Amino acid sequence: MIEEFGDAFLFSPVSVIATNGNHAFEHVRAAPAKSPVKAQMEVDSDLQCPICLELFSYPIILPCSHVLCRSPCAEHLFDFNFIRCPVCRDNCYVSGGIGSLPRVIALENIIERYKADRTSRENTNDRNKSADSSFLDASLSSQSDVEKDSSILCNLCNSVSKKKAKKSCLDCNVSYCSNCLLLTHQKKDPFNTHELVSPRDDVSHSVTGLCSKHSDQLSLFCKDCGVPTCTLCKDSSLHKDHFMITIESAYTDIKASIDKNLQKLGVSQEKVTSSLQHQRDNLKEMQQKIDRKRSEINAQCDQLLAEIENKRSFFLADLEYEERIRQNEQEELIKVMERILGSSQALYSYTSEVLNEDVSEFLEVANTLSEKLVKATADCETAQFQPSDCDVLPGKLVDFRKERNVIREMNYLLAPETPSIDVTRCSRSEDTVVLVLSPPRNLHDVIDQYEIHYCSEEQKSLEIEDTLIVKNVQEDRLLGKIVPNCSGVVVVLVENLCKSTTYYFCVSASNQSGRSANSEVVQCTTLLPGESVIPAPVIVESLCRPFATSVQIYSSSPQDVAAEQHISHFLLYRPRGQSRAWKTLSLYGRQDHRVFGLIASTDYEFVILGCNQRGECQVSNRVVIHTEQS
Repeated sequence: MIEEFGDAFLFSPVSVIATNGNHAFEHVRAAPAKSPVKAQMEVDSDLQCPICLELFSYPIILPCSHVLCRSPCAEHLFDFNFIRCPVCRDNCYVSGGIGSLPRVIALENIIERYKADRTSRENTNDRNKSADSSFLDASLSSQSDVEKDSSILCNLCNSVSKKKAKKSCLDCNVSYCSNCLLLTHQKKDPFNTHELVSPRDDVSHSVTGLCSKHSDQLSLFCKDCGVPTCTLCKDSSLHKDHFMITIESAYTDIKASIDKNLQKLGVSQEKVTSSLQHQRDNLKEMQQKIDRKRSEINAQCDQLLAEIENKRSFFLADLEYEERIRQNEQEELIKVMERILGSSQALYSYTSEVLNEDVSEFLEVANTLSEKLVKATADCETAQFQPSDCDVLPGKLVDFRKERNVIREMNYLLAPETPSIDVTRCSRSEDTVVLVLSPPRNLHDVIDQYEIHYCSEEQKSLEIEDTLIVKNVQEDRLLGKIVPNCSGVVVVLVENLCKSTTYYFCVSASNQSGRSANSEVVQCTTLLPGESVIPAPVIVESLCRPFATSVQIYSSSPQDVAAEQHISHFLLYRPRGQSRAWKTLSLYGRQDHRVFGLIASTDYEFVILGCNQRGECQVSNRVVIHTEQS
């Protein structure tokens, strides 16, 4: 049964089965929901590699869940542990290379069964080919005599056994036999819009020069429809009142437009290529940064584990030492008791034998034997059980609850919170302002450095400011816990200021994770010459004494002022030549003070700060002292 569709024809219902390169037609009385050919094509596409279009060979699955042949398809796509999926265009990272991608064994088994089933089906089709061919000849016999006598051959058939053409496609410029027509022009887009005509040997010429409807020369171009036409088409109802131009003008205009668009596409492609390369480089750079971060985390965790292992070794070694001492004591006591027990047992046996001897022999040894029995009894009384105090070993208890809480609360490093200036403890002199920074409210805050931003009234109007960077290293943060009488606050001396000038100060804190916001602005005015009533403190350098990890500072200034003046003196110190915060110690009216927790063979700067309750201060002479070698 043949359905007419314009100049084309289609067999319906017909299913096409491919057998060894030849094609046969099988007549089906009722059209199924899905033809065997379409089902077979879908199965083929599911089992085909999207690159080589062959059945999968050693299939491997990508991180994006698509499957490729390992060799050579996937191997040629790998670039520095990256592979771009040809299906979804996803750029996948494979840490272990192509060898780490899993092999899809289940898919290989399905392909093997599919090959065996296809071979069996092809053998069956070969036996039915003659019957199918006779049905095809009967179906095609209803075509016109022109088609029967046609000498035009199919352009797609094998050159050895070409069949006669039944139709020519004006869109494809190709003549087809019935088999090739059904295979190439299926009843779906875009083939269902192709124009099929009777076989003709001038098909290519008709497309380029003659109208397919009137066989007249194509000399016009319809701008509304976008197709070339002849003069007869211009007067037809299809192109009535349409805007027409010569075909040469249309060719020139359209070619120029396409050339322009092609150039734009080329420029866009170059931009996409550049962006794609930048994106790939950015992906690699991101991966490298993550790898470095991963290495840093592993290194720090390894250091922490090493410290824990060192502590474990220390505790176990100390416990083993205690065990050896107590074990030696117990073993010595056991040996003494064994010796006493052996002697007493021998004496007991000997005495038992003597008691059975004659009277004369017994009386000869009785006195001596009696003394030995008394002594042995006394030894046995002293050899009593002495329990070891092993249940409670003094000083051998460990409690890691605090450390476990610290480890449990470990997290990524965060930017510090906004610091604050303790205005109640700040002071100033003629050319110096002493800023006291309050300790962080969050005990887990890590601050690597402070930035002091300040400006005078004149600089403020000009929008100019100065910045003083003060480092806050790890040993400084821990110094308040290990040094007696250390206040733990951060003291900053802003020196070389103008006299009797108003300044504005704010401070921010930072670490490797980021920088905090600026604190509230604090206003301070330096003193006039002679305005301060505080005597300038003095450090007597000749009386100072250095040690390996400490320095003794001498100054009579704390005792040179009266108690009614309410002047407090503080010792400030820091390593020389480093922009670090000053550490403070209260002097409490003493002339000499010893600073502990210093580093051997290092230069340290020392100054004494005297201040009163009105916020006035004086700074002593600066002394540099070198600690001794350890």
